[in-house]
Amino acid sequence: MTHLDHRKPPGRAARKKPNRSHSAIGAAVVASAAMVAAFAFILTNGNSTPTTDDRLRTEGLPQVTTPSVAPSENPAPSVDASKADRNPNAAKPATPATPNTGPESPTFRRGQWIAVLDTYPADVGMDAGVLAKNLAAKLIAAGVPAKAMLANGQYPGLANSSLEPILATWIVYLGPTSSSAAAIDVCSSPKTQKAYGRQPVCPTYEPATARA
Repeated sequence: MTHLDHRKPPGRAARKKPNRSHSAIGAAVVASAAMVAAFAFILTNGNSTPTTDDRLRTEGLPQVTTPSVAPSENPAPSVDASKADRNPNAAKPATPATPNTGPESPTFRRGQWIAVLDTYPADVGMDAGVLAKNLAAKLIAAGVPAKAMLANGQYPGLANSSLEPILATWIVYLGPTSSSAAAIDVCSSPKTQKAYGRQPVCPTYEPATARA
């Protein structure tokens, strides 16, 4: 009786082993290529989706805001330099008005008296008129009603001790008043003494009436 050998022939088994080896190698190559492609994609695109830890760290940081400045309701007026140049006198301080020291040759009536504070002869080489007016202006500024006039023989009541008319002389005086005593009172007042700077002599005259 002949026994059948169910084992595969050696030659056929040897031929099938190489087929299984090639299949395994091919699968490994495909898997490796897939891993390389996935790694390259990750390197190229990165991870664009923040993780939960990243979001928590970002939300925990203080938010810096820039304050907005509201526009001014009253903007500063602009200065037009061209208009300012057209009026150069606008920035200059006002010059104080010169006090009125009276006319150079006033008119007096009988019964009007004056008190003389000071005299400045015009023939001694000094600017007598300026000196007299300056003193009168100084007294006026202090509240004393002084005046300055030029006596040149036109007043019969203005005479020297020799009863000669006073000539070419600027006179700073107070008045006129209605009497000699009233003129003396104004001249010798504390206000006049303070403004004048010393005790005045205060001789009195009635310019319109000749002295006897």
